[in-house]
Amino acid sequence: MIRLVKDYKLRLFSLWVAGFAGLLAIAGFAFPQVRPLINPGALFVSGLAALLFIRMLFSRYYRRGFDRVNLAMQGEDPWPGKPKKFSDPEWGLFGKRFGTLPLLWVRAILVQGMLPAYIVQYWTGIQAGWPWIAATFLIMELSIMHAIIDEQQRSG
Repeated sequence: MIRLVKDYKLRLFSLWVAGFAGLLAIAGFAFPQVRPLINPGALFVSGLAALLFIRMLFSRYYRRGFDRVNLAMQGEDPWPGKPKKFSDPEWGLFGKRFGTLPLLWVRAILVQGMLPAYIVQYWTGIQAGWPWIAATFLIMELSIMHAIIDEQQRSG
């Protein structure tokens, strides 16, 4: 039997932080009063993303689960496997294996808005895109963690 990881509160906190970082980026573009919070906010979100990465890196549970997710995604296809589409019901942008409904919606908004946030940042010179980009990486790590936990529960 595989022991479940006990980092639910960390993952829930990270989801909230990613959502608020996206709101901070939008507010940073719109309101000059918010701009002093942009760099500290981006650093905080980046630090949290690094913490989650280290958590996955040094956890045997996540390392084993990552291999299982890789095998589940690849299926019977020889390496490198068929590319997954955004519309795939299991592994796509709203795929059931990659998150709960709030996680999927926040991820969809952040992923789809990453390029526009960077372009607006480039045009305006306002550095408000960095919290958005950091939040996107944070939410992608949360999606990977959710897929790993889901696959471990299915196989274990």
